[in-house]
Amino acid sequence: MGDIFKEQLVTKKRTPKDGMITVLIILAAILVISLAFLFIPQVFLLAVIIAGYGAYWLIQRQNIEYEYIYTNGDLDIDKIINKSKRKRVLSVSVKDFDVMAHVEDKNHAHEMTGFEKNLDFSSGEIKSNTYAAVFNHNNQKVKMIFEPNEEILKGIFHLIPRKLYLKK
Repeated sequence: MGDIFKEQLVTKKRTPKDGMITVLIILAAILVISLAFLFIPQVFLLAVIIAGYGAYWLIQRQNIEYEYIYTNGDLDIDKIINKSKRKRVLSVSVKDFDVMAHVEDKNHAHEMTGFEKNLDFSSGEIKSNTYAAVFNHNNQKVKMIFEPNEEILKGIFHLIPRKLYLKK
């Protein structure tokens, strides 16, 4: 079997919490502009520019996508902010997975407990391809939630067929 290379992009859905954060950012910008107008009118224009740009920048940072890159058993996950800034957030070998199952799999729920860190690289919605994997990373037991497509699932299953429990 040759090299396996698969990529997938998953967009994080906006939640009510994201909406509240946006409202709070806008209110904070309005407060800064109002205080500048009341107490230091000479810098009002500068305050409008800085507060406006700061609010815009913070709101744009809520646009998040995750890119899964699966290469020969290694899974790399990048976080893409506002389609412009990319940061590698995780690199792991799927051979290190203790177990991987659908997040709603009741038969393996007991294996998905006792973790020290929870990483969610999913859209935020539970779908038929929303899986959880438990593994040790940097001396911590980690539970990772992600949404691999069928090709990535096949690649993972090829390497760890006894640890991956596919949704039926």
